[in-house]
Amino acid sequence: MEKISRNQENFIIMTVIYDELTDYTAGNSNFRNVNEIISQITDIPLAEHSNYVQNMISNVLLHYGEIVSAFQPHLRDWIWDRLPLLTRAVLLMSYAHFYFVEKIDKRIVINVAVELAKKYIEEKQAKFINAILDEVIQ
Repeated sequence: MEKISRNQENFIIMTVIYDELTDYTAGNSNFRNVNEIISQITDIPLAEHSNYVQNMISNVLLHYGEIVSAFQPHLRDWIWDRLPLLTRAVLLMSYAHFYFVEKIDKRIVINVAVELAKKYIEEKQAKFINAILDEVIQ
């Protein structure tokens, strides 16, 4: 298997989480099989992706309720379900990265999130993501 960059892995993770959130908000009460989602996004099966990709996706789906609960008190004038789906995806993966996958400096996690947001979401959301992650990740 050809090795892909961490940036490419983060894009895949964000896309998988976004796809799941799309189905979830459309009324599907359960998350789909991660293998099925991965196969729709990339030609590489989940088992052939790095442990990082597998751990990130699994932990976001496994701890979804816990992660959302961690953000709720910090949203102030926002409601989780009204945040744009890509913003939610980035927040979910950032939280899972810091608390469940790798214990790394929170500035790195926030930087990755902001870079994804700048590339795929509007600038205003990137600033929001930066601010909320700075409060939530300790």
